[in-house]
Amino acid sequence: MRKQAFFLNLRTIFTAFLITLGVSATAEDSFRAGLAELAAGSFEKAAATLAEFVKKNPEHPAAVQAMCGNGQALSAMGRNAEAADVFEAALKRRSNRVREAPIRLSCAKCQLHAGRYSAAAEHAHQAIQVSTSPSERAAAYPMLISALCEDERCSEAWLHLQKGADSGELDPNVTVSLAKKVAADALKQGEAKTAREAFGWQMENDQDDRGKQEAALGYAWAQAALATTPTEAADALLEYVDNYPKSPGAARALLAAARKQIDADQTPVAIELLQRLYAQYADASETVDGLTLLIQIAQKAGDEELLQETRAHLAQQHTDTPAARSVLHLAIADAAKSGDDAKFEAVASVVFNAGDPQLVAQTLDRLSETAGNEIVLRFADAGLQRMIDPQQHIVTGAIIDWLFEHQHWSVITEATAKMPAEVLVSNQHQGAVIAESLQRLGSSKAAYDLFTRLAAGSEPTFVVLLRRSELAVQVGSVDEATQAIAAATAAAESSRDRQYVQIVAAQLAIRRADFDSSRKLLDTVVLSPAADQRLRGRAQWLIGETYFMQRDYRAAIDAYRRCETLFPESGWGAAALLQAGKAFEKMGNFRDAAVCYTSLLNKHAKSPYARLASRRLGWIGNETTR
Repeated sequence: MRKQAFFLNLRTIFTAFLITLGVSATAEDSFRAGLAELAAGSFEKAAATLAEFVKKNPEHPAAVQAMCGNGQALSAMGRNAEAADVFEAALKRRSNRVREAPIRLSCAKCQLHAGRYSAAAEHAHQAIQVSTSPSERAAAYPMLISALCEDERCSEAWLHLQKGADSGELDPNVTVSLAKKVAADALKQGEAKTAREAFGWQMENDQDDRGKQEAALGYAWAQAALATTPTEAADALLEYVDNYPKSPGAARALLAAARKQIDADQTPVAIELLQRLYAQYADASETVDGLTLLIQIAQKAGDEELLQETRAHLAQQHTDTPAARSVLHLAIADAAKSGDDAKFEAVASVVFNAGDPQLVAQTLDRLSETAGNEIVLRFADAGLQRMIDPQQHIVTGAIIDWLFEHQHWSVITEATAKMPAEVLVSNQHQGAVIAESLQRLGSSKAAYDLFTRLAAGSEPTFVVLLRRSELAVQVGSVDEATQAIAAATAAAESSRDRQYVQIVAAQLAIRRADFDSSRKLLDTVVLSPAADQRLRGRAQWLIGETYFMQRDYRAAIDAYRRCETLFPESGWGAAALLQAGKAFEKMGNFRDAAVCYTSLLNKHAKSPYARLASRRLGWIGNETTR
């Protein structure tokens, strides 16, 4: 229930009334104590004291007074349903000591707050009927009107309000406030005729210009609801817009008028109104709905020019709205297809300037699904050119991550090829992804150089140092690799990190042909509980490689088989089967080699090693048939 400023403080009036009543000398002390507690604001104590008095003295002359005091205390504590029940009981008893009207008023108030609107209306109406006090009647009318409105009886509320206004018993400002409530609730509840009358009265009597504007808007909506055709309804709403073009409700009325014209099959008129909407009320929330509606009209009519114009406007002017974000990729595609570079840059910039990595990734996903690879890469390249601005790294980082995930490594490397080195290393994450892209494209030396630059930064991450050490083993000198491994070891924060570095150290030992040292390091990883399946499987596979390089093929086969058997979820099983097959071939055992390759094809058909296994099977077949 909405609180109304025009409700009187009934508790203060009624409490004072109770206290001033004469109480006989034989009345219980507890009754007087309860009233004192009520006056002092000790409501919980007052309710308990007065309830106890009534319980013990149900026939006492002051019992009704005590019940009313109890009801006031309960109401003050927000226990309105309980208070209303107490007042109802007091009314049934009757008493010469307490007048009926104040009890009715208090009961109406409590019933209203308790959501019992029909009962509240009845008590307020009865209070008006039995009271001759102007202040009591003035208090009753607002409760009666509010209760009837909440009970969806707005036409009755309007009749009672007119009666109260005509009698002069209501303050003019209170009457205006009540008329506004009746009108708004009537419109909401579909009682358009009552709403029109009440809004019309408010327009004539409200002394506040803003109130008059609000009433005029409500009157227009009521007129529209009562119109016999959509065109008449649109005219009623447009009359308001023309009379009050700067009012807060003008945009909503204009949008509604456009919809009415659509209902009347006046689409060209609707288009004009919607274009007027976004031209005059660019910042209104209704404008987004209007643009969305205009897009739907253009799509239905096949008007490509209007469609593209509207999508571009929505995307550029209302970027933060869900509606705009849903068409951003379409607006970008439109601009790309138009051949207008400036237009493309303007629309694409909307995404980049939003500074939202999620929006960037979402736009790339949607472009990928609907616009084709060429437009996707053009958009991504336009974004990557902003890498020189540190403020844009959150955006360019999202683009680089998306491109890397979708294996567009060349787009990353081509877009960053001519950028100064300081730009590439200004952000650790971005620099690392660029270096990874170089490595994926076979430029291991360039990747190593970039990781080295990143490692020279103020706070290189463990991942950067680890990847530098791995590449140093591949393309750097032994001294460089040794130094890189030492730096990665120092940066390792967990046992798992240290296991990774041990594998790199083992690979360096392999490079130096120190196979025994390599196997010791790898055995430590295989046996480590801190290492996961993938890491242990990789270490076991490398143990097999050390034996293979020493031409101890039987030992190599045993190591490979352990990898495939002990760590089947590691992802290294396919590589182990391929290498085991090669080892069998080296021993001249083509039958077991074929078994390894066939097993690989059966278990790991989607593995990148499957094609190699298939080729070697074909080669074995040719060899055995010669």
